Amino acid sequence: MKKHTIYGAKILNEPDFKIAKNIALYHHEKYNGNGYPYGLKGNDIPIEAQIVSHADVYDALRSNRPYKKGFSHNIAVEIILNGDNRTNPEDFNPKILKIFRTYHMEFKKLYDEYKENN
Repeated sequence: MKKHTIYGAKILNEPDFKIAKNIALYHHEKYNGNGYPYGLKGNDIPIEAQIVSHADVYDALRSNRPYKKGFSHNIAVEIILNGDNRTNPEDFNPKILKIFRTYHMEFKKLYDEYKENN
């Protein structure tokens, strides 16, 4: 499971796909250095991966999984902003977290729209 980042980067290993490769490779890195596959910290993580990481966590919290029921938007926002036993605000770039705090309803709108169309 934790190797999907590396495999995705290998598939996208072309100069024209640099941003996509960065997203695939680094979207599970955390701003506090507790992510994978390399344990990068802060701005050593490409900004595009930091943004997608935020969206990925929101989606994971909202989505049903075999081991859990998806959370409501409000609970997902609460977890991202204040943390729980798996997710902490320190996982995210503080500037991106501030933007999320202001625009979290846009995440809900996009999530709900995508969910309805599938």
